[in-house]
Amino acid sequence: MSHATAPYLFCPVCGKPLQNSIIDNHPRSACSNCSYVHWGNFSLGVGGVLWHNDKVLLVQRGHNPGKGMWTIPGGYVDQGESIAAAIIREIQEETGIKSKPLSIIGLRDYPAEKHDTYIIFLMEFLGGTLLAQPGEVSDLGFFTLKESYALPIPSLTLSALEASHSASQGLLINSDVKLSSKLSTLYQIH
Repeated sequence: MSHATAPYLFCPVCGKPLQNSIIDNHPRSACSNCSYVHWGNFSLGVGGVLWHNDKVLLVQRGHNPGKGMWTIPGGYVDQGESIAAAIIREIQEETGIKSKPLSIIGLRDYPAEKHDTYIIFLMEFLGGTLLAQPGEVSDLGFFTLKESYALPIPSLTLSALEASHSASQGLLINSDVKLSSKLSTLYQIH
């Protein structure tokens, strides 16, 4: 497995030159001045499966990658944003629909050059009117599972739709556990 060094030459914290070092048996870019270590390139995304009146909310991608494909609404998590807040925001931005997360029903891990993690939530419909986000979404609507099979749809999306009909509730928020940080949230099987 390749462990890439930082995509820059100077420390993003203090501005001093980075040095190539071996840390935890892997090549890493590190700063000898402030102890910054570049641990890798990561992205965190979320998607939401939202059923309403026995139909699921799908969006048709308006840009690449996947332009023209139908998928669940979602996007990237912003720095400092919880995954739950990110999926609520993404669904409302892309579709005009208000929702809340019920559980996590899937996680895709793609440890490539940029380690990409995608968390799939089961969502609850709260209201709103369908309104496609210009540029991001070229079309949208609610579809039965049978109608979804006829659309150009990625296998990850179909798998998430099928999983959302499973008897398992997925991972639920456990607010009974007192975590060390107020920003932390624990999702687990109940």
